Amino acid sequence: MASQEQKISSVARNYADALVELVKDKGTSFEQMDSELDVVSEALINSADLSAVMYNPSINIDVKKDIVTSVFKEKISSDLVNFLNILIEKGRIDEIPQICSQFKIKMNELNNVQPVTVVSAVELSLEQKSDIVSKLSEKLKKTILPEWQIDESIIAGITIKIYDNVIDMSVKHRIETLNKSLLLNNK
Repeated sequence: MASQEQKISSVARNYADALVELVKDKGTSFEQMDSELDVVSEALINSADLSAVMYNPSINIDVKKDIVTSVFKEKISSDLVNFLNILIEKGRIDEIPQICSQFKIKMNELNNVQPVTVVSAVELSLEQKSDIVSKLSEKLKKTILPEWQIDESIIAGITIKIYDNVIDMSVKHRIETLNKSLLLNNK
């Protein structure tokens, strides 16, 4: 669920919507497009030279298009190469990380999937994980895609993050709340 919590620009939302429509029109799968977008994102993240060229406004558009074609022609569909070329022409190639993030959100919405991050103080058993997923699925009426994390600082209990919303059922949170309450009552 990396980076889905970041602020998404309206431009990135519009391009992600265009990608969703492209997938629908071409009859390809959302999973395939998502996988191809990951290839592009990883290449831009892992190659300082590639990102420096792509994000540099002084480099000629045609040079950037040639680079995209040569780097990605064997790895992604021609539809996505064409999409990247449009981003280059419009000076929006730097929006790729946000477009990818928004595309994943849209894909999850269309597939009725809800990514969640569950943080616990200790490793949860398979039964506990299953119970949490089941209860969340029942409450949200969605298929839950959990990411499990351990943070010993919460002492006990769990916190559940759904995008920007946090359900904090940790002992640490309860202690902090009690402490604040005691401080307010002593004034």
